[in-house]
Amino acid sequence: MNSPLVTFCTPTYNRPVYLRRTIESCLAQTYPNFEIVITDNSANDESAKVVATFKDPRIHYHGNNGNIGPVRSCTRAVSLAQGKYVQILMDDDLVKPKFLELMVDAFEKHPDVGVVMAPMALIDENDDRIYPKFYLIRTKDYRYRYQVGDGLVERKRLLRDFLTGAAGDYPCCVPSGILYRAEALKLTWPFDAKADFAGDVQMCMKMAPYWDFYYIDQVLSAWRYTPTNHTATLHQGGLEVQAFYYITRQCLENKTVQEMFRDEWNKLMKDSMFFCSCRAAMLNGLAAIRARSPKLLINTIRTIHREDPYLTNLLRLPFWAMHQILISLFPPKLPPARE
Repeated sequence: MNSPLVTFCTPTYNRPVYLRRTIESCLAQTYPNFEIVITDNSANDESAKVVATFKDPRIHYHGNNGNIGPVRSCTRAVSLAQGKYVQILMDDDLVKPKFLELMVDAFEKHPDVGVVMAPMALIDENDDRIYPKFYLIRTKDYRYRYQVGDGLVERKRLLRDFLTGAAGDYPCCVPSGILYRAEALKLTWPFDAKADFAGDVQMCMKMAPYWDFYYIDQVLSAWRYTPTNHTATLHQGGLEVQAFYYITRQCLENKTVQEMFRDEWNKLMKDSMFFCSCRAAMLNGLAAIRARSPKLLINTIRTIHREDPYLTNLLRLPFWAMHQILISLFPPKLPPARE
């Protein structure tokens, strides 16, 4: 076939029911030239049995002979990928039928693009669309809706948004909503264990100095959000928030980044630390409220004080928090993304 090969990389672990739905969503693609690489950490053969029911030569199953951990399993899946473009699809998430068709088209039209991203729907354990409240009061229609309308996102703008949160959140993060150019994805390996839960953010931040991104304002994937999933559990129990500062400092130490922002370096440094402090205060502050844990709140304040060297950033935090409450209560009226 003349169309480029794409690889879905799916590390799995003891979720055969969800894995079946994930595979089915891949096989429903309108773009046919792809492979599915599955690496299995499961303690039994239930996932292998699910894969065996699909008689499709594009599916390649690899047992890991035990649980080698999620990072090594994902790394193995990526190392086995043959595609020009790679998607890391979690074993409980779904892709919409036009995911590959639209994203590959964007790549082929824009050779300087390393990542194509799109907003994600949120679904429950039954695949039904949900609109949960994040941060207690903010209803989420999508995750990672970056802007209104499709378009090329040049690397300097994108990198500033990753570092300073100028768009209100990270531009993208969850791998299931992203398609990577394999050449760009190589910049992210080996995985940095110190990034902890923020490793998926760090992956994109490592690519951003060297590649433009492209945004499609259409829901092309679904992120399964349940009270017991990994992200929800982290938000409820508190995060090791120093990871935000770590990945930010790693990015700021990059010589290409320093050259890109040399005329505004001091401001970028300060705003980057402030965004880290905002993330830390918001996520762990809310977790402390839920858990009624003064200890978590005190430890988070200590971390912010230790990691953020700018006193004015600490003074800005209460005003930022009030602004977040206001935009949660009175969100801007925007046209919806395409479905």
